[in-house]
Amino acid sequence: GAEAAAVEGALPPYAIPAVRIAHAPAATGVPTGIWRSVANSYTAFFTECFIDELATAAALDPLNFRLRLLANHPRHAETLKTAASLGGYAPGSSEAAQGLALHGCFGSIVAVMAEVDPDLSGSARVRRLVCAADCGRVINPDIVRQQLEGGMIWGLAAAMTGKLSYQGGLPQERNFDGFALPILADMPEIEVHLIDSADPPGGVGEIAVPPVAPAIVNALFVAGGKRIRRLPIAGQTLS
Repeated sequence: GAEAAAVEGALPPYAIPAVRIAHAPAATGVPTGIWRSVANSYTAFFTECFIDELATAAALDPLNFRLRLLANHPRHAETLKTAASLGGYAPGSSEAAQGLALHGCFGSIVAVMAEVDPDLSGSARVRRLVCAADCGRVINPDIVRQQLEGGMIWGLAAAMTGKLSYQGGLPQERNFDGFALPILADMPEIEVHLIDSADPPGGVGEIAVPPVAPAIVNALFVAGGKRIRRLPIAGQTLS
């Protein structure tokens, strides 16, 4: 059977009548380990980018398309609607290119709306990240917000520039200064909203990472009309 750690988060909440999840090990020659949000980072990227592609194929707005498939998951639907509402989601607007992504993991649900500069003549720039989270009963709201903000920054770095290059079997990036991490001047406006809930507390330390990359990529499609299917985004043609 599938290795649970490799496919965590791959089962989508959407009402899809037949689902099968499988994976195949690949010998890369490079030792791998875990990172913040573990497999949820890439399973959310797969699912939420593909859901956007399905919405386009169905000629439906990505928000309404998702909501149609979330009838049996009201917490997911409410979280998604909250992020879209707080972010001023306006499909078709010429002022901004916006993308959505939704993911549930560690007993919590997070939705992110990303807004990117619609002018892609230069490098892609993320203007805003708006996050809504249903993590059950919140014990310390300030710490939860800090974790969500940190997770979004981590997800932004991974989506935009985070990579290692190898030569002779050794990574060339040996310190933070060579890793092209976003600096303060690169940071978008970040907004976090916690949804009131009486459900048991869920995790918060990793949950904001997974939806960031697909939200950004879905926004870039709105801006440039091209689907990005690999990360990081830096160095790719966007339109």
